[in-house]
Amino acid sequence: MSGWNNRPCSTVTTVYLAEALLVVAEGQQPPGLMPARQQMAVSLGWHIVLACFGVAFPTMIFVMRRRGIVRDGPVAMGLARRWAKVSAVLFAIGAVSGTILSFEMGLLWPGLMGRFGDVLGLPFAFEGLSFFVEAIFLGIYLYGWDRMPPRRHLLMLIPMGIAGVVGTFCVVSVNEVPPEP
Repeated sequence: MSGWNNRPCSTVTTVYLAEALLVVAEGQQPPGLMPARQQMAVSLGWHIVLACFGVAFPTMIFVMRRRGIVRDGPVAMGLARRWAKVSAVLFAIGAVSGTILSFEMGLLWPGLMGRFGDVLGLPFAFEGLSFFVEAIFLGIYLYGWDRMPPRRHLLMLIPMGIAGVVGTFCVVSVNEVPPEP
């Protein structure tokens, strides 16, 4: 056998693969598997759009706010202010859909969470912490619009952007778990 991995499979892996192939070949699936997958697909499909905005908006707002400060541009300032409000609304909706997803992980995939919950819990915990950091600085940013010096106000967007990227990394790292619950 040639290739990048010449190690022989362990007995446990071979037995697991054989059982999985038998289940697939015989067409046996738990009765609630397809509805659970469909529910998770709808929830993830909705949440991923909101998460993308949550990661991108702080950078976009930062660019417009900085441009408005440096060039004294009212259009850039207005755009940054409007995007900040949109970001807050999308953030709130994303918080609700993310909470639904966390419940779905335990309710729809109890076998997966029972077996890998200790491993999956850590990245999800870090994602939760980064979510709180992002929420705190978004609140400071929105509240401090006319109350803080412009440059200090601009700096509130940096932790938001970093927290969004860290949270995204943590959630994507969970994807390294085998996809068959």
